[in-house]
Amino acid sequence: MTNVAAMKGLVRLGACLWSLVCSEATVVAQTRPEAARPAAATNVRVLVTDAATGAAIADAIVQCGQAAPVITDLSGFASLISCVSTVDVTRDGYASARLAPPHTDPLHVRLAPERRATETVTVVGPAAGETEAAVPGQIAIGREELAMLRSVTFDDPIRTLQQLPGVATSDELRAELSVRGSPFRQVGLVLDEVKSRLLVHTVRGVEQTGSVALLNADLLEAASLTPGAGPQRFGNTVGAELSIRTRPGRSDGVHGRAMASAIASTGYLEGPLLTDRVTFIAGVRRSYASWIVRRIDPDVSGTFEFTDAQAKVDARVGTRQRLSLGLLAGTSAYDERGRRTSANALDVGENETAMGTLAWQAQLGAHWVVRQRVAAISSRYRNENPDALPLDTGTEHEWLSRSIVEWAPTPSVSLDGAAQVQRFASRGASTVYHPTTRRPDSDVAHAGTQTLTGGHVHARWSPHRAVTLGGGLRADRLHALETFVGGWAQAQVALSADLAITAAVSRHGQSPDVLQRFGPAGTATLAFERARLLDVGLGWRRGAWGLALNLYDRRETDGLDTPDRQFRLTPEGRLAGGNPRAPWLNAWTGQARGAEVLLRRQSAPGVRGVRWSGWIGYGYGRTTYGSAIDPSFAGAFDQRHLVTVSATTQIGERWDAATTLRVATNWPYEGWFGPRADGRIVLAAERNALRLPDYGRLDLRVRYRVPLPRGRLLLFAEALNATNAANYRQVSASIDTRTFVVGRLSEKQLPIIPAVGIAYEF
Repeated sequence: MTNVAAMKGLVRLGACLWSLVCSEATVVAQTRPEAARPAAATNVRVLVTDAATGAAIADAIVQCGQAAPVITDLSGFASLISCVSTVDVTRDGYASARLAPPHTDPLHVRLAPERRATETVTVVGPAAGETEAAVPGQIAIGREELAMLRSVTFDDPIRTLQQLPGVATSDELRAELSVRGSPFRQVGLVLDEVKSRLLVHTVRGVEQTGSVALLNADLLEAASLTPGAGPQRFGNTVGAELSIRTRPGRSDGVHGRAMASAIASTGYLEGPLLTDRVTFIAGVRRSYASWIVRRIDPDVSGTFEFTDAQAKVDARVGTRQRLSLGLLAGTSAYDERGRRTSANALDVGENETAMGTLAWQAQLGAHWVVRQRVAAISSRYRNENPDALPLDTGTEHEWLSRSIVEWAPTPSVSLDGAAQVQRFASRGASTVYHPTTRRPDSDVAHAGTQTLTGGHVHARWSPHRAVTLGGGLRADRLHALETFVGGWAQAQVALSADLAITAAVSRHGQSPDVLQRFGPAGTATLAFERARLLDVGLGWRRGAWGLALNLYDRRETDGLDTPDRQFRLTPEGRLAGGNPRAPWLNAWTGQARGAEVLLRRQSAPGVRGVRWSGWIGYGYGRTTYGSAIDPSFAGAFDQRHLVTVSATTQIGERWDAATTLRVATNWPYEGWFGPRADGRIVLAAERNALRLPDYGRLDLRVRYRVPLPRGRLLLFAEALNATNAANYRQVSASIDTRTFVVGRLSEKQLPIIPAVGIAYEF
């Protein structure tokens, strides 16, 4: 996309500058070997197609000499009037083409997919955004789809990925994912091979507030979601895993984008640093959405604002080595000022996070690749009450070293392994104030560190072109506590050229985090959570269309919980629980079962003009847990039915449109609640028995492109929750311990939010 914008500016600079950037085109054209003489003016129709697939390429820029550029239509055609000069053709994702006169009519130009000048490296493990053979249910989404589905209002890539099939999204103020009934903390987030739970703007130490991903969508290349059984290359997750890859900067000149709307501003720059062997990309974001949200709906209790920056530098060392440096930093504030006045109510929650990574990759011979990555992450938080006094303060730190080796002696055999050391540290304090005097009643400090070491080995073998087998082992040791050993097995069999069956089984483990062991409610002797996952999938694909059916079963043991934290009634009707510092315990076992159906259309990379691309997905799931207090109860993220429809459409030559529809039965209210005969909600003896109202939301977006002499404008308009549906989320409730009546258990979420924006690309 930015390549097109850049070329629109470059074409105005003349033929001499074009000769520096248009050196990799694949062109088929008829010419006449006549003696050089002025060519006669002629009208020329130009047809632009993909050199690999033969498909017509819409939205390509065609320019004759210094004349105004024209853009190809949906059938790949553009018309040039009185063209006697060189014709230049450019398109995002393709190498540029140049044709000298005289020109035939029609003039057929085949563009080759763009390939950056980087070293050739054999990679065994799939990169984020790429699916892996024999992994049922895995979903990959590329940069173009991410760009089309991103929101002007909440420019948050995690919220964009919440639109994926099978992802529960009933809480609109949180950027975390719940997949197949797993709680947020059991879904792993991996950014460029660094797995961390700190990569979000959020309120530390407080639940049911909000969050925004600490990621800039402009810098992302692709993402992939593994919802169930499969290889555990990063480990320490009993649920799904979301892997995201950032992209390197371009080496063909400085490019960028600046976008502004009524509620947010973003921008980025990319290009070479002194030489095309070193590139950079850097972006910033600033949100100021709270004022418009509260003006549209004053009943919204809390709003989020944030500022962050992300940058990456990539350098090629020789032909077989590469270095990469990544930086990420941001600050955020959750604001409930004026909403509550009690001494222990959250008024403002502030958070600051920074991350730095350094990576090295080398190809050794024809079959070996080695990689080394180190990372450091730091977060500081402060939560204040209405008197501007601290409720929770603290810092969290993570350090990571990860070494990877990959070996692929033949296309049918590969082996990869990794060793990793990750250290966590947390320090903080929590204060409780007297409700009348508003002076501190208790002040509890906490501090702790823990080190997690682990590694995996994974092998893949294809004894026949229709059969892929895989498997591996993983071990993780939490020092001075426990060692967990897991593994997985996979198989995929192609029943025909279009149809394949896939199955996988795996055993996962997740260690308690440093706060669960050493925080105010910590228990130092906690054991790993454990899960056995089984997935079976049937997939069909023909051309751009694909259909997948997946069945899954997940069984958990030693699940972590704080059962005495919330008030509840015993079977005898007595009040129990209510301890805000109830300790973490390995308290439950659980099971999740379900089925998912996904119909998807994916257009070829760089090809525009299809009627639509997107997916229609349906998922059914049931998640249940059991503990000593409650023998059987629904999971807090148990979502029985979920329908997701997402589509992007090309309308004419310059218009794009996108729509997303999500309809679902909702989650339970987490806790012991039930209805009374008079309609009021009271404490109950059954856990998670009362559910939020059903959820439904329709989002609409449209984008218009305006070519300019030196770049282009992108005009955006969108409507979130376009039907103004009333959706609700759970909030911290007030409970009358004498009558057991529960007050304000939920709040209305986002109303209809219209937004417009403008972006300039060059």
